[in-house]
Amino acid sequence: MTKFSRLFSGVAVAAMTLLTPGLAAAQSASWWYEALTPEQQRLLDDTLVAGFNASHPGSTLALEYRGNAIENQQRLALMSGGGPDIINSNGPATALPMAKAGQLLKLDDYAAKYGWNERLIPMFLELGKVDGVLYSIPKNYEAMGLFYNADLFAEKGWTAPKTVAEMETLADTMLAEGMTPFVAGNAGFRPANEQFFTVALNQLVGPTAIHEALAGKRAWTDPVFVDAMQKFKAWYDKGYYGKDYFSTSTIDAFAGMVTGKTGMAPQGTWAFSWVKDYFDPAGAKAAFTSIPVAEGVPYPLFPIGIGSTLSINAHSPSPDTAAQVIDYVFSGDFYGAIVPQWQGEWNVPLADLSKVTLKGEVTPLYQEATTMIADALASGNYGYTTWTFWPPKSEQYIISGVEELWLGTATPEKFLTGLQELFAAELAEGSVPPLP
Repeated sequence: MTKFSRLFSGVAVAAMTLLTPGLAAAQSASWWYEALTPEQQRLLDDTLVAGFNASHPGSTLALEYRGNAIENQQRLALMSGGGPDIINSNGPATALPMAKAGQLLKLDDYAAKYGWNERLIPMFLELGKVDGVLYSIPKNYEAMGLFYNADLFAEKGWTAPKTVAEMETLADTMLAEGMTPFVAGNAGFRPANEQFFTVALNQLVGPTAIHEALAGKRAWTDPVFVDAMQKFKAWYDKGYYGKDYFSTSTIDAFAGMVTGKTGMAPQGTWAFSWVKDYFDPAGAKAAFTSIPVAEGVPYPLFPIGIGSTLSINAHSPSPDTAAQVIDYVFSGDFYGAIVPQWQGEWNVPLADLSKVTLKGEVTPLYQEATTMIADALASGNYGYTTWTFWPPKSEQYIISGVEELWLGTATPEKFLTGLQELFAAELAEGSVPPLP
């Protein structure tokens, strides 16, 4: 589920009451979807819905665009024993409590039947397991990197920074020229806060210390994290994230890179769709690379995440049809149809893309980025995103806590003490998602 999808105005399905069971007929599978633009809806109708229905006689996929309130609608519906057949969650941390509450169906038999264990990247499949049982499968995976305007950098004689020191020097230069160094803003989407926290934590601390903390072997109050949060706040105080962070959307700030208003974008791979929307029409050239890292942190480094997961409602009357739909999402036919038209969103974790035929052109930049990220994953140079590897309450604490840290109502020590207390409780109750 795209991290900024709730910014778009989706067209909700009329006359749907919140607690209506909503479970589909025997040979039909329902799937409630998030807010999308009309163009994105048309694209899914033409590729996902039409493609599945045409290739599965006797089975039907009903895709319902529920708008911005889908997460709450789905949660309440599941609590009442209803909801769609296919459950689309925001990631492993969201799916985990659903599985523990008995709201999701075990998928191990379907995984064996359809060969998902062999077809999908093992690391991502493991993230959907609870106590060794598979309950959710990643719909897509994401990576955080650094986007920038290649034309502007060439004109200024700048090079993409590889170290934090180089990044700070470049950011100071941008400030001196009246630019906002980082593409940033949380207007209309407060969870943007955790994206910048994710990037800063990974680039300053590195994946080893983060993994240790997520495994409960290192406290979040450790000096290495305190130092990182002090630096994170210092960047905000210097204006790296802009003076209008709380009244600007990240999408608008991203568009500012085309004109030179903003300098570089520490963003997820979902932003490739923004490249198409803003850079291509302007004839500007975008570039993508690893986030810069501090001394001792491996480079290149890409914090990875799961944009959304797919599960089957435990009360679905047509689980076999729902499994067919999920299997179709992981097919070469669907991948080949959707990726050229919607780059960055449907990065399905297929283990082998050599036999996939793309039904359209994919930009060289996107191809370069996916290769770069795949190589980093293979070598273990990946970090951790909050929306994938932190438990739910800790994640929400970070989203709000970043603002308190930046605005000075909480010191780095206070912010991290609160996180440690909450995380320790969630770790004890088994709410921390699996770690690769």
